[in-house]
Amino acid sequence: MFKKSTLVFSSLLAVAGFLISIGFVSAAPDYAKIRDEGFHAKYISQSIGDPVKIEAGDTVSVVFTFKNIGTKTWDSASNNFVSAYTMNERYRASEFQASNWLEYRQTAKIGGVVRPGETGELVLQLKAPEKAGHYKEEFWLAADGWSWVKGGYFYVEIDVTEKTVVSEKETIVEKIEGTDLDLSVPDAVADNSSSLYQAKKFMQNKKEILAAGGERIKLVIGYQNIGDAVWNGYSFVTDDASLSSSGGGVSFVDDSWENDSVIATSDTQVPQWKAAREKFYVKMPHKQGDYTLTVKLQVANESLEETVLHIPVTVTQDAPSHMQPQTPSSEIKVEKPRLDSEPTIRVGVWRDPEEGVEFISNDDDYIIYAGDTRKGVLKKGEFAMMFFAGGSYQYQSDSFNFMTTKYIRMVPENHKRAVFTLTNYDRKVSWKGPRNFNTYRGIMEYRQTQDGGLLYVINELGFEDYVAGIAETSNGAPIEYIKAILTAARTYAYYIQQNSTKHDARNFDVVAHTGDQLYLGYESETLMPRVKEAQQATEGYMITYDTDQDVSTQSDIVITPYFGNSDGRTRSWTQVWGGSAKPWLVSVPARYDARDGKGMFGHGVGMSARDAAYMADEEKTDWKDIIKYYYTGVEVEKVY
Repeated sequence: MFKKSTLVFSSLLAVAGFLISIGFVSAAPDYAKIRDEGFHAKYISQSIGDPVKIEAGDTVSVVFTFKNIGTKTWDSASNNFVSAYTMNERYRASEFQASNWLEYRQTAKIGGVVRPGETGELVLQLKAPEKAGHYKEEFWLAADGWSWVKGGYFYVEIDVTEKTVVSEKETIVEKIEGTDLDLSVPDAVADNSSSLYQAKKFMQNKKEILAAGGERIKLVIGYQNIGDAVWNGYSFVTDDASLSSSGGGVSFVDDSWENDSVIATSDTQVPQWKAAREKFYVKMPHKQGDYTLTVKLQVANESLEETVLHIPVTVTQDAPSHMQPQTPSSEIKVEKPRLDSEPTIRVGVWRDPEEGVEFISNDDDYIIYAGDTRKGVLKKGEFAMMFFAGGSYQYQSDSFNFMTTKYIRMVPENHKRAVFTLTNYDRKVSWKGPRNFNTYRGIMEYRQTQDGGLLYVINELGFEDYVAGIAETSNGAPIEYIKAILTAARTYAYYIQQNSTKHDARNFDVVAHTGDQLYLGYESETLMPRVKEAQQATEGYMITYDTDQDVSTQSDIVITPYFGNSDGRTRSWTQVWGGSAKPWLVSVPARYDARDGKGMFGHGVGMSARDAAYMADEEKTDWKDIIKYYYTGVEVEKVY
């Protein structure tokens, strides 16, 4: 039906994104034109016709089918995966954002590999707002980080109806897409009269599992509360699994689990006759063989024995060597960090603000200094203005004013991670949408360079807050890759701070653009929560190399460049920049760049971002192993 793919918008589109020389960004367009007409789609169908009817607060999945009529393959594992962005207004926060969306403005990916001539499906989950009414949601397909998809405009009309009041003993009917679902009701429910809590299984997506060693498998299990008591939260837990073929304990623990026995926990309240459904992951044992995975429901720390599931598992082959089990915890050598506390870093975020600087604190009072002399306190929410004229800095606020020949320094009074906004700073990044990245954590300084030639706004903050605000990747990239690139970024920044003088005359350590690394501050944290998650998971870790080849001395924290993608091999330090060899920066194969016929984008030294992302996605490689592949002979150490 032509209404899903109209030519009206084709002149509005553009490419947005590009890979920057020291990292890569997964991007969105600037709406001038289609950058790459090799990405071309034709709308085929949608699984539920317009208008889609949804009760307020409910979620419905609509499957949109598109045919790839271009020349480029759509690959959900690549950096340029195809998804859709909201339109009219572009990048707006959708009221219908649901759990499978990548972020507030971006839908899930078109899954799998869709070659030219084949069709792909975009599963669009729509969670209805509480307000009833008629809505129209508009979207456009995009090859992330590269180009809008020609012919990729589509929309869906939605009628949101008032929430239906149902009888107390409503029947659970779940429409689940896919196969191998168990929606059966047991013939009898065990008499659990001694317990306040009773449950009945109504769905299970896998009755048995057949997979390779180390592979992550998604399970979806649902139970109905058939007891008298309300569940004030619940957990899915596991007992030690049994190795049925030869005996012995094994592990199905995934990194997403709460701990070794608690798979997932929810604080959702489940009244009588309502349902709890949970999606979680289990990791296959590393050795080939037959196993049994035991899962059960727990409410108020009470295991409901009638919910115990024994799922047969067949591991078809051993896991790759890099995924084999680590040293048992009793033998793990405890890492002693070399620094007693997290260091701070100074970032040049705004060069030469011509009209002065407007400042407001979002969540703390700020102490104002002229150099090291305290001048007063700017209250939370109070506006301040600073400018430089006639050789003096001038500060103005409702509470007090002053002039000084020294710089102005503004320090949170109570919370060192407090957030402030530079209200007259317009920091837009085209491939990141309409957000203004003018909000930061910590301390602000307004001061001249040492030669008096320029003024800078400097953000001084903790290293981890700096890393969380780095925007060199996308929120939808594989998590192990994000951990690897952030560790390289943390290491790079610390090395430059400790070993370089390139920014000393400007009174900071690194610059906020790609001259060092793209740093967008607090707004980037909120836009990309999975980047924040990866920062927290790798907190304090840096890359080291034994440069003097003496095991009795401490290894050095080394420089760790990275770039967009290669032509099939990375380059050594000396190939690109000459000088003395750096043994950890030598040429290594970039298998996925070679496989896909990519050319060099960036300097070529260190980690190829694209290749590393594929390694994480297709090989399920751990972040430390990714690092050790591209940086030869290094270790990944907890520095603080």
